[in-house]
Amino acid sequence: MTQDESRLVRDITQCLYSSLEIDKSLHETLLLLKEFLPLDLVHVFVLDTSAQTMRYLAEATVKRGRLIDEHIQLSWDHFKEIRDQAHGVVRILESADSPMLRSIHAHFLSHVEKPLYSRKNDFSVVTMGFDIVPPLVGGFGMVVGGDHAYGARDVALMKLIRRPLIGAVLNLLHHRDLVCENERLSSEKKQLEHRLGHNGDGQVIGVDSGLREVSAMVNQVAALDSPVLILGETGTGKEVVANAIHRASGRSRGPMVRVNCGAIAEGLLDSELFGHEKGAFTGATRLKRGYFEQADGGTIFLDEIGELPPAAQVKLLRVLQTLEFNRVGGSWPVSVDVRVVVATNRDLFAMVKEKRFREDLWFRLNVFPIRVPPLRARKQDIPELATCFVARKSRELNMEPAPGLTESAVRQLTAYDWPGNIRELQNVIERALIVGRGRHLSFDNLVWEPRASLSETRLPDNAVEGFPSMDEAVRNHIHAALSLSRCKVEGPGGAAELLGMNPSTLRSRMKKLGVGVRKKIDKAGETGKTGDRGNRGNRGKR
Repeated sequence: MTQDESRLVRDITQCLYSSLEIDKSLHETLLLLKEFLPLDLVHVFVLDTSAQTMRYLAEATVKRGRLIDEHIQLSWDHFKEIRDQAHGVVRILESADSPMLRSIHAHFLSHVEKPLYSRKNDFSVVTMGFDIVPPLVGGFGMVVGGDHAYGARDVALMKLIRRPLIGAVLNLLHHRDLVCENERLSSEKKQLEHRLGHNGDGQVIGVDSGLREVSAMVNQVAALDSPVLILGETGTGKEVVANAIHRASGRSRGPMVRVNCGAIAEGLLDSELFGHEKGAFTGATRLKRGYFEQADGGTIFLDEIGELPPAAQVKLLRVLQTLEFNRVGGSWPVSVDVRVVVATNRDLFAMVKEKRFREDLWFRLNVFPIRVPPLRARKQDIPELATCFVARKSRELNMEPAPGLTESAVRQLTAYDWPGNIRELQNVIERALIVGRGRHLSFDNLVWEPRASLSETRLPDNAVEGFPSMDEAVRNHIHAALSLSRCKVEGPGGAAELLGMNPSTLRSRMKKLGVGVRKKIDKAGETGKTGDRGNRGNRGKR
């Protein structure tokens, strides 16, 4: 080994281990290697020999390094060229003789604004494979323009640095995977901070009674990748069904990403669902992977799908058809492997007729609908549900040991109609624990009002005139909830909890309907100040 070669090995090792950002490391490596051999570009990729895909991770030119991390589907003929990459073996490939190189180059040529080589140019590649974990095989490649640009001397030089090169690239790959995993876990943590999870053992209450038919349908579809549409009233446990589908599927070891479509502002939908590139807009200081990328290899659950605006419906349809999308500010599509499960409490078919929901998206989602029955239709499950919620809420409120349910309490619970379904049952039990201070449970305040069918309901002749519109009815209902909660919007006992809504969704609905929040302070008959300064001017208009 010459003195220059020893210096190269030392410098390459220091360069590759100096940074965990793979694009920066590759760029500095290229600048070093360019002193010893012809070089225009270096890149790192990972082959999945079981799925016949290439994960093109990053590349670097003289100007800069670039993190790409995109999956490319390879044809069998193209895949055969590189599937047998042996650990540490260095090969020379010519684009003129390699359909695989031509195919990959053509793929990026159509998505990159200024490609390194035009479609007609030939280029040479030196590539080296290395083992990761079966069925994954890694590869490091150097590219330069022109035919037969590399020779035996370049191969010998590549072999000289292969040990530090392989070790460093493996470290960079593992770090990249950890970054992606942390992004996904961070997103899930934010969601879970606002609600308690389901039963720790993953049990779904009622599979042998009130949810027997739902359970059978879950078992039918879970092993497949078909989209699932979960229908049901608010608070019936649609997310529990989505979790059961994911746990029973072959994707159970992958991520389960939950998205409340109604809680995302319309202007942020693209960025939240599909991610954005660094510099795509003001404040985009780094690359962000959206919910679909975070769910890669697993399941994405889109709750309140009926709340999606028309523009987002179009993009979701494209993702369902091709499993590809563009990040905001991105110039090439990103491929993902996700299973899509959606849920809604709305009548999507009626929305299609009213042109408020795309018909083609409806047909795409309505492959396997599962309707979750309301709690009033599965009252046999109430005792077990109530026992579970008493135990959980007692732990949450630090009121252990949990009080037992008397026969009288169970009769009261089963006699009620539960218009708010399981979510209302949870809230009623929590309120009873607070009032009873964890010592006894009473549900004397429950009032059962039987639901009359539409055919039995008749309005008086003079009631049609002045009948409130839907917006007026919703506005009055929100006012009633705010009154009961003492103008508290979110948190325990808040209006959002009473209505079974996400606080962000409720605030958005209040803003749309012009519902303000007015607080009162009970002090010796003194009326308090208005909680929302913007409503002071409306004090005389109420």
